[in-house]
Amino acid sequence: MTLIAGENLTKQFDGRVIFKDLSFSVNANDRIGLVGPNGIGKTTLFEIIVGRMSPDSGSVTRSKDCAISYVEQEFSGESQITLFDYMAYSRDDLIRLKTEIEQAEKEIEKEPNSIKAIEKLGELQGLFESSGGYSFESEIKIILAGLGFSQDRFHNPISVFSGGEKNRAALARVLAGRSSFLLLDEPTNHLDIESTIWLEEYLINQNRAYIIVSHDRTFLANTINKVWEIANRKIEQYFNGFEKYLTEREERKSQLEHLYKHQQEEIKRIEDFIRRNIAGQKTRQAQSKMKYLSRIKRIELPTGQASGMTLSLDAGARSFNLVLSIENTAFGYGHHAVVEDTSFNLYRGDRVGLIGKNGSGKTTILKSILGELDCLDGSISLGQKVDLAYFDQNLSELNEDNIVLDEIWQVDPLSEAGRLRTFLARFGFRGEDAMKKVAVLSGGEKTKLTLAKLLFFPANFLIFDEPTNHLDIDSRQALEEALLSYQGTLLIVSHDRYFLDRVVEKIIAIEGGTAKIYEGNYSYYREKHESKKEIPAKKPTDPERIKEYSDFKKLSQIKGRIKKDLRSISSKIQDTENLLKITDGNINRDIPKTDWEKLTAAYEEKRRLEELLLGLYSRLEELKRLDAEYSDIERQSH
Repeated sequence: MTLIAGENLTKQFDGRVIFKDLSFSVNANDRIGLVGPNGIGKTTLFEIIVGRMSPDSGSVTRSKDCAISYVEQEFSGESQITLFDYMAYSRDDLIRLKTEIEQAEKEIEKEPNSIKAIEKLGELQGLFESSGGYSFESEIKIILAGLGFSQDRFHNPISVFSGGEKNRAALARVLAGRSSFLLLDEPTNHLDIESTIWLEEYLINQNRAYIIVSHDRTFLANTINKVWEIANRKIEQYFNGFEKYLTEREERKSQLEHLYKHQQEEIKRIEDFIRRNIAGQKTRQAQSKMKYLSRIKRIELPTGQASGMTLSLDAGARSFNLVLSIENTAFGYGHHAVVEDTSFNLYRGDRVGLIGKNGSGKTTILKSILGELDCLDGSISLGQKVDLAYFDQNLSELNEDNIVLDEIWQVDPLSEAGRLRTFLARFGFRGEDAMKKVAVLSGGEKTKLTLAKLLFFPANFLIFDEPTNHLDIDSRQALEEALLSYQGTLLIVSHDRYFLDRVVEKIIAIEGGTAKIYEGNYSYYREKHESKKEIPAKKPTDPERIKEYSDFKKLSQIKGRIKKDLRSISSKIQDTENLLKITDGNINRDIPKTDWEKLTAAYEEKRRLEELLLGLYSRLEELKRLDAEYSDIERQSH
């Protein structure tokens, strides 16, 4: 059954054609992913489907069974009511029935023997039950919990929630409603990974049609059976799910280019014939071919999109081997610790993903590393020669009153306009796009401009907080390719599982108020995490086994500390040897032999480094001996 159809839709803004003769239809079982570059018209199409915007020409028809709910990227609902009431109002039918039931109960109180009143109450209660009224409260709680709201916040007013929480509330309300057709615009932007997985499972089990605008490739692969790509002002449809969409798109593009080439060759041949024969003996044939040319449908190649990025990231000078050291650290605000007892090191070339639920402390850790927050306990230190650059997911570095060119000019006021324009073009700002005001940019364009400012100068340590939010699929791929060839160190907070699998080689997961390290990408982490859930560790019960288990835990902790110290000492040795090499170079080449003061200081530094190196090597040997001893004990215990 067709729920909604659009026929020959055309829409333009300020002379720019968004759609031209665009047609579509949505059936009751369709699960569609709507994709395309930022600014191509996806949200405009949603506005036309829902009836908030009219096309310049063409028509949209809806069946009587088509009840549409639309989740926008930004919250636009009532903020003064509580979260739970906001959810409850998604079912006006149940609220009306509940009011009628209360009125019927009052009538029975007045006339206890009224058969008519008793029958009416029974009918209303039956209708309320068949409509899911008695289970609706439980359903609300399930949806809110699935999207990351704790039960103690259900009765808080929405006005006290953050922007991301309000957007999650809007999504929850639409899911709780009974619309037959859902329009979801970037539903995962404010969800953590666990909530995204919950949403996938929820949508899969729904018996309603939906269109999802999303650039989360794993989410799309798990939730849709059809792809609509907006290209060349029309919709290109793909019917084999998201995973095959990208390869099918390339195949179609290749085929289209082949047909275009042959048609152009044929047109050129015919035009050449007309030119040679229009005034000769074959005038009629030439005129006939002119009519033929005017009637043929010309193949158009897709026009390039201004949003395309072509990135290359410069790490600049190499840092020392140890880039970041976090020792027994507690992170939080005031006296409230969010993450405790956390220790890890990042070394040159590490590519690390930092994950955890919303509110678990990911951004708190980043702000502490940046020095914007003091850690509550322990220590944080950056290594030597580390040049750090930070991407803020809130895009707070942008001045909305500036134009794009001025915004990048602030990074390097001495640069020439031509050089800046060339640089901006790599991030999709070509031609007049460089003169746009920041305030009118889309979320994806603001993300690209923030990336441009961040990456203008080389940095050998990049920290990203949700860098893919608002980026379209092609831009995400461009960023991935750039990061894969980047020679520096990466620490990335992201909920994009596909992105994490491609880019990172280690996961730091915040679990139970502390950080746990997994030596692999996101899929490896997930596999290990799920295996822990499936096989819970059985604790021994008898006294002898309890002691055995306790000894094993102590042994594991000691071995873990030794391994960590071994790595730390090895890093310090390498850094000290590098400093010693630099000092020798200063003595032998750089310091004039007549500058006794500098030479004396250099020799003193060399002596200090040599003594330090001897101590470090001594400690290294001791740690290796301890490691071997405890490894023997571990083998014997097995």
